[in-house]
Amino acid sequence: MAVNIFLCVIAAVITLAIIAVNIYILVYFQNEEDKNTAIFPKIVTVFAFTVTCINVLMMPMDVANERTKSPNETGIPMTQLWLAIYIIIAILAFVVPFAYFYYEAEDPDSKSVTKQITAAIKWDLAWAILFFVPTVLLWLFLGIAEIPVTKLYSNLSTEPWNIRDGGSVINCVQVNCTQLENQIVTYRISYLLYLISMLTFFGTFMLIFFGGIGLAALPLDLINGFRNRPKPMKKEEYEKRRILIAKRAQQLLDKGTEMKKKYVRSGGRPRGRKELATFNQYRNGVFLIEQDFKFLEATYNRGLGPRILAIVWVWIQFFLGVIGLSISATWLIHIFLYLVPRRRPIAQFLNAFFITLDGAWGLFGTVAYAVYSFYLLWCVIKGNFKWGLRIPLLCSIHPMRVGETMMNAFLFNAWILLLASIAVVHFCAQAFKNYARFTGIDVLFNVGVDNLKYIKYFWRYYYWGIIALAIVTTVYLMINPNDRKAVEKNMVTEDLPEIHV
Repeated sequence: MAVNIFLCVIAAVITLAIIAVNIYILVYFQNEEDKNTAIFPKIVTVFAFTVTCINVLMMPMDVANERTKSPNETGIPMTQLWLAIYIIIAILAFVVPFAYFYYEAEDPDSKSVTKQITAAIKWDLAWAILFFVPTVLLWLFLGIAEIPVTKLYSNLSTEPWNIRDGGSVINCVQVNCTQLENQIVTYRISYLLYLISMLTFFGTFMLIFFGGIGLAALPLDLINGFRNRPKPMKKEEYEKRRILIAKRAQQLLDKGTEMKKKYVRSGGRPRGRKELATFNQYRNGVFLIEQDFKFLEATYNRGLGPRILAIVWVWIQFFLGVIGLSISATWLIHIFLYLVPRRRPIAQFLNAFFITLDGAWGLFGTVAYAVYSFYLLWCVIKGNFKWGLRIPLLCSIHPMRVGETMMNAFLFNAWILLLASIAVVHFCAQAFKNYARFTGIDVLFNVGVDNLKYIKYFWRYYYWGIIALAIVTTVYLMINPNDRKAVEKNMVTEDLPEIHV
């Protein structure tokens, strides 16, 4: 077996760079209260972020490995590496929630680690049961792949070839092939592959829901950040707006005191959907009032250095917003041109773009793929945050802010990204099928996972949900761009004037 040593070296260097960047992000964003504490959650966070990045970047490595090896070489065993990375993700899918609940169960008045571990195991076990029991039952009864094939034969051979639907492994003109019939080949898949399918299935709902919202919300919020940029104001105006923020803060404080008394009577936690929604909405209100105060301080700050930094940052936001809008638009166009007409794509579009870049220099195609795939992950995080901010019924927000991010926010976002990364790689394997043909991920997803009995129909049409949510979110945010109005309508007096100018 001959292995591309240069490709292995590049992969090792990139892996080390990813680890270094993730450690830097953790240190740069962490709250001072977590400094030199919560070692176990920090290790889990860095490892989860690293595995997420490696998972996404393995696809261009798979493509490079397939295209650089000679016909008599096997190259790097990418199929085995894909299985290994998904086994690790499956383990982390339960280790990360354990670390989250372990951190949440910490009591400043008690140093009992046993109590933290017990609470973490209790919640993690509930998640494991909810996932593994249905997965095992579905595998036992529906763990069958139905692969469409076309039987071909040639005058040069008495045995037919089974050609996978959409595949091409022989030149029918040269060997005088004749089509016999279309058939369905069925086989029972391993539990490991079905486990990967269920993790992909679970992560795909995050991609549909949060990713669809994020495709619209991410670029629009960046552009709105430029539109609502800080503008110089006189001291009188500054004092007036500061008083308004103080009034809103007092109203939130009164509401928080009222909720605290109520929750103490009910065991210290909100119970029921209505109480949970109110509690999450209150947290959102606190988050936004902190943002408004920082915005006001940035607006009034007349120092030359901070003013220059503020100007540079808002133009960076605008630049990123325009790029994001372009990427979101090209993603939707690619879905319409390549995925919607499933049998005969109208155009290769991004497939042709990546292949052309690879032809110029292999690294160009890799960078372009990384931009488009990591953008989807960014959209998932943005969509989750936007949903939690606007509709706080199902989940609360976990913002990551420089110097203020607690470990529970790190772990929550790491878990979301970890599961969403599987769905993103699967989606990219479908969307860039021509770019990734004959690779290990092509065999794993486009042959095994995509042809599972009954579930295969979900894989054929789920991207319609992404399109629908992106369009609905775009319309909604253009009509209601202000997050504060949506969040504080039940928390503070509605007739307070706007702070952003």
